[in-house]
Amino acid sequence: MELIQNKVLNKLEQLNLDALFVSSEENIRYLTGFTGDSSRLLITPDGSYLITDGRYREQAEQECGTGIQVFTWIKDQRYQALTYWYLCTQSRVQRLGFEGGNLSFSEYEELQKIESVLLQNCNGVVEEFRQVKSAVEIDCLRKAASLSDESLESIVGFIKPGVSELDLVAELEYAIKRSGADDISFETMILFGERTSLLHGKPGSRKLKEGDTILFDFGALYKGYHADISRVFVCGKASEEQKKVHQIVNTAGLGVLDVLRNGGSTAEVDRVVRNAIPKDYLEYFYPGIGHGTGLQIHEEPFIKQGNNEELRSGMVLTIEPGLYIPGWGGMREEDSILIHDKGCDPLNKFSRDLLEI
Repeated sequence: MELIQNKVLNKLEQLNLDALFVSSEENIRYLTGFTGDSSRLLITPDGSYLITDGRYREQAEQECGTGIQVFTWIKDQRYQALTYWYLCTQSRVQRLGFEGGNLSFSEYEELQKIESVLLQNCNGVVEEFRQVKSAVEIDCLRKAASLSDESLESIVGFIKPGVSELDLVAELEYAIKRSGADDISFETMILFGERTSLLHGKPGSRKLKEGDTILFDFGALYKGYHADISRVFVCGKASEEQKKVHQIVNTAGLGVLDVLRNGGSTAEVDRVVRNAIPKDYLEYFYPGIGHGTGLQIHEEPFIKQGNNEELRSGMVLTIEPGLYIPGWGGMREEDSILIHDKGCDPLNKFSRDLLEI
């Protein structure tokens, strides 16, 4: 953590800033190790201050890395100028960077009350470092993926005609929490039949019927790190159209494994996937192909048309091309994939075959 904070300080020097005010919970956790909420972080060359209240003081003192001083709000005036003014004055801060994509307007107004400080939006400074994961972070993401695979395997026996989408959601989420995960990674999505064309549909009372496509999109949360996996089953025997659509999305997803490598680009991944989709299915193709994952379920870089970012060893990305045909249904296969010097390594091991249940 000390090394990461030094990198942040070096970045601030390049930006001609004296300090960084961090309001994102994920960034605070990344920079300090603190797992609570309702806190702020001020990073200065003279020291870093985790600002919190009495509920979290002991926890913060136990969790925060070296070089982090735990500081409680002055007069319990939370998210207000008094504490910020005091710490900025003590550290001789004149130019302060803040996270414009995260900070509320009311808190921004509090920072503006410090007349001696010039504010500068430097959104994304910490997120840039978070794109490349450490060995510890990769282990957490690998474990989260493994727990997701195991949980899905454990509920296959519950998939039968008459079960509802919400029934399966309950079984899967129970399996995830029983597996040793901290929680679910995000709101579990299980859809049947024609409802599978809803990219982010809400599970409901729809009951499974013979011939239905079954779409899973879910993940386990492990030590703050998010897994993200999608799989497709069919209740009974798959039709020729189901087999065809699945083959298209599966081939598109597997085809990018050769270009997912250190030094590759998101634009190259986008090109390979698009070239794998037949022209008569392109209108059903959603152009969001994948994203980074880590302390947040959706992180930079995002893989979509128009983005051209370099892939680097240590990045963990999801690859999830899909086809969504209104009134018929949709399919996608999604894995979390680690980029390394020799290529890539899918973290999910659950079969990508079109399973007939």
